[in-house]
Amino acid sequence: MPPATFFGTVTVDGRSVSDGTEVVALIDSKVCSQEEQEPDRKGTWTATEANPEYSIESGDSLYVVDVVSDSQVPGCGTNGAIVTFLISERPAHQRGLWKAGSNPLNLTAGTPPHTGEPVATPSGGETPASPASGRETSDGSGFNWWPVVAGGSGLAAAAVIAAALWQARRMARRKRA
Repeated sequence: MPPATFFGTVTVDGRSVSDGTEVVALIDSKVCSQEEQEPDRKGTWTATEANPEYSIESGDSLYVVDVVSDSQVPGCGTNGAIVTFLISERPAHQRGLWKAGSNPLNLTAGTPPHTGEPVATPSGGETPASPASGRETSDGSGFNWWPVVAGGSGLAAAAVIAAALWQARRMARRKRA
């Protein structure tokens, strides 16, 4: 089974992180991530262009992490497994659900999101509810990802998001070269 690829923005204490900041994915406390980077580059990178359609601003820190399946590494991803994240060894407030393919998820660590509650953003089309109110919540970015991922045309939209992130990354590499 192929990996689950999680991607999105990264903030710690409400701020973008330095390029190269490590993002690690765990399932049941086992490291199951493989970073989607070139061999000589690790961790996060900075978006060089804004993409308002996907709530990406120039200067945002971006990440892409493959979370391997149980068939690749025993004890890792199976459908519906809870994936937790560490950003430079700090636990992220968000969790994802393992599902092979693209899984957009913005990560925050440090100061809790504005709701004061950790927010789990699903990757299988479920709509999370605020434990206090029962209403839908955001991942803290101002953009609700689950309509994009909720099947049908959502899968195509998730692919567009991934392509936008990769394009921003490629442009940043070209400018550095």
